[in-house]
Amino acid sequence: MRNANLTQHAETRLAERSKLSPGALKCLLDNGVTVPVALQKGGRHAKRLVYSSADQDWLIVVQDAGDGDILTVMPLDYLKNRIPVTAAQRRSARSRVLAFERPRQRCSVTGSPVTATSAGNPVVPPSPKQPLLAQGLKLGVSYTIGGALFSRNLPATLPEHGAPATWAVPGEIHAWLRERLIEEGIPFKAILSIRVRWKGQWEIAEGLLEHLPLTFEEIEACR
Repeated sequence: MRNANLTQHAETRLAERSKLSPGALKCLLDNGVTVPVALQKGGRHAKRLVYSSADQDWLIVVQDAGDGDILTVMPLDYLKNRIPVTAAQRRSARSRVLAFERPRQRCSVTGSPVTATSAGNPVVPPSPKQPLLAQGLKLGVSYTIGGALFSRNLPATLPEHGAPATWAVPGEIHAWLRERLIEEGIPFKAILSIRVRWKGQWEIAEGLLEHLPLTFEEIEACR
């Protein structure tokens, strides 16, 4: 795949639909920080999933495999139920971008390089303000090792970690969960889902996995 080149149409749609600059998007695409999710027209056009940290959301980029031209850019929701994008693919796209942008600091939101900091380590942004619960919440994790399915209870969250609705934004809960998984010896790549006991029933806490901070090496191991 050649280096990306945004068409005028793609630049217009990007400006309408995202806070990313054309330079920042091109930087991510040229460095392979995307997840291919679909091919069309005999494999000539590829749909690529990319996470925008500026929008805290996912985008679908349609790229010509021949000349690298970006034909259009769409929020993932625009293609809901039209192309299969799994939670694992969303996690992978997000983790790749965060590992590329934050530890190595190669591309800023504007597309300009910025100063490198804490290379090789996952960076966790400060938690948004969230209501303090009276007590923490129970967590459970499902994972596979050697083809066998396992389920294990994790330590309860801390009251200051807030409710599941706030976990869609990266914060301290995600760094805390990373530490618990390491303590329990659960490989990141083996995890299928994480559940939370909320309002009397168990539900999938998808935001926990999507925003789990991983190093570049850990992301590579999950591929």
